Amino acid sequence: MPHISGRSNQNGESGFALVVTLVVILALSLVTEVMTRWVSTALDNALANREEVDANRQITEAEAVSIYLIETRPTSVRGLELLTTAQLQSADSARLLAGVPSAENYIRLDDQPYRFGDAVLRFQDMRGLINLNLGSPDDLFALLGIFGVAAEDRGPLIAKLQDYIDADSFVRLNGAEAAQYEEAGMEPPANAPLRTPWEVRRILDWDKVEALVREDSLWSLVTSTAPVGAFNVNTAPRILLSLMPGMTPETVEKVIEWRREQPIVSGYQFGILTGISISDAPPSRFVPFPANGVILTLSTKNSPLERRIAVRKTPLSPDRPWTIDYDVEMPRVPSDGTEPDADELPISQLLPTVP
Repeated sequence: MPHISGRSNQNGESGFALVVTLVVILALSLVTEVMTRWVSTALDNALANREEVDANRQITEAEAVSIYLIETRPTSVRGLELLTTAQLQSADSARLLAGVPSAENYIRLDDQPYRFGDAVLRFQDMRGLINLNLGSPDDLFALLGIFGVAAEDRGPLIAKLQDYIDADSFVRLNGAEAAQYEEAGMEPPANAPLRTPWEVRRILDWDKVEALVREDSLWSLVTSTAPVGAFNVNTAPRILLSLMPGMTPETVEKVIEWRREQPIVSGYQFGILTGISISDAPPSRFVPFPANGVILTLSTKNSPLERRIAVRKTPLSPDRPWTIDYDVEMPRVPSDGTEPDADELPISQLLPTVP
């Protein structure tokens, strides 16, 4: 009997040791799994952070190069003329007054995409957009149609916009001033020009237009708020060309194809090309020359966001050669399938040669 008891104790101890071993192995397995997941997550986060940092660096470099070019290179009806430093120094004042000399390369200002490393840059002339502060009621009426606003609702929206930006407190028919905003529980109107295209969301009833309030709306790609008058068909987006009275898809394509090779320099030439009369007289006159302001759009393949920067030259300012009206980061606007392929930014001739 004692012999049997000894064997039982040994069996019990062996069984207990086996259970403990299994528990330890299980615990180590769990710890290993947790550590593996933690390390994997940390590596993923590090990679994501590295990509974000790299994307920000690329955007910052592209912004610096873009503003340098905007500020130091002259503008012609073609776009931004990429004259070399030697060409700039040799061009005397009389020649510049007679007309900007054509460079070997130039940058289009019609939102054409350009590659700079892994970044993509687009330059949009502000004069090619509809100005929300200076645009005519007819322009604004047509513009609202792009965003699905019913014809009967556009007039009241335009009246509220005009009440918002004018300096007085008189209420237009279907308009709104401070009393109407207070009744709606909104901040009173600025009674000053809009500072950004997105400020329309603060205007009574404009905040209810779904196509305008979406973060990926086309709104900021077709509108401007800079103090820039007139309209430039050489740099206008396709969708705005289609709004011009009498334009058809065929004439829009004709204008797009023509201006890729040479700019349209007068209302008369535009009429010959399209059969549509366009005015060279104020206030909504056609001007073939770009404005002193450009909207930069910067993006990289590793970021779902893009930066949009409104830059204006201010040569008469004693301390600021340029001013930035706004600088925002927002989701990329989906392409409508008509965006051209990106060209290489043609600045190699401006860079110093390395022996």
